[in-house]
Amino acid sequence: MSTTVLVVEDSDIARSAIRQTLEDTELDLRVVEAADGAEAVAMALGGGIDLVITDILMPKLDGVQLLRAIRQKLDADALPVILVTSQTDVETRSQSFESGASDYLTKPFSPAELVSRVQVQLRLRALQEELKRANERYRVLVVHDELTGLANRRHFFDLCRRELARSRRHRFAMAVAVLDVDGFREVNTRVGYLVGDAVISEIAVVVGQALRTTDVLARLGGEKFAALLPQTDALAARVICERLCEIVRGHAFPSQQAGQLTLSVGSATYSSGGIETVDELLNAAESSLDRAKELGGGRAEVYDAPVK
Repeated sequence: MSTTVLVVEDSDIARSAIRQTLEDTELDLRVVEAADGAEAVAMALGGGIDLVITDILMPKLDGVQLLRAIRQKLDADALPVILVTSQTDVETRSQSFESGASDYLTKPFSPAELVSRVQVQLRLRALQEELKRANERYRVLVVHDELTGLANRRHFFDLCRRELARSRRHRFAMAVAVLDVDGFREVNTRVGYLVGDAVISEIAVVVGQALRTTDVLARLGGEKFAALLPQTDALAARVICERLCEIVRGHAFPSQQAGQLTLSVGSATYSSGGIETVDELLNAAESSLDRAKELGGGRAEVYDAPVK
């Protein structure tokens, strides 16, 4: 994909020379032109421009004014601007950089110097774009599970704390469920980890689609998931969790027949049985999950507070 450079210069001869120099390189550049700053503003801000090279001394709108108009909308990372001028005084150079210039070329300059400056700015822009993509990937991974795209453990606990505070303030019920795929190690042993990952990913989709839009599904790790169920009492939580067990049992996952894969679920509710914190809520749900496993798996159990 070619890179588009906007050349802004009121001199036809100078503009043509810059264009010819850029088009003769191996940089795969597409050059568009503007004869003055006023014409260039809309072109620069209209999208599709990767670099601006502009003379400073121009009628209607000079290069510095054009630069300032661009910087009101786009920073140097988004659109680098190289200013070109025959002026050599320090004040002009200083004013240019203060206005947001990415680089500064003094006339006369050689074709090699122009190409070198353009290469540097395009390389910097590419590095900035890659940095933005890396930061976005990191931001997503901080709160999401890489395999399934679900909320990860840390993010899930944060969401539970917020929801618990809201439930306490408004006196709502709130449930948490912990889900575990029964005998999943045997699945990995039999079909391999790649297929096992595909099964986990599909479970995330199947269970996620079965939950309400207000619910949050997370992957705690391995084959274990958790669901946050806002404004849900113990009875409603049981109904939801039993439905999840049925849906998973009836689904044919990769390399599995329907009924071959089952889900055990344990749930607990705030505020029942003296549960007051997120840790207590998750521990109680884990306890219910253990009971579901002990009873043979493939079922849902709700936490019952021990009798004192």
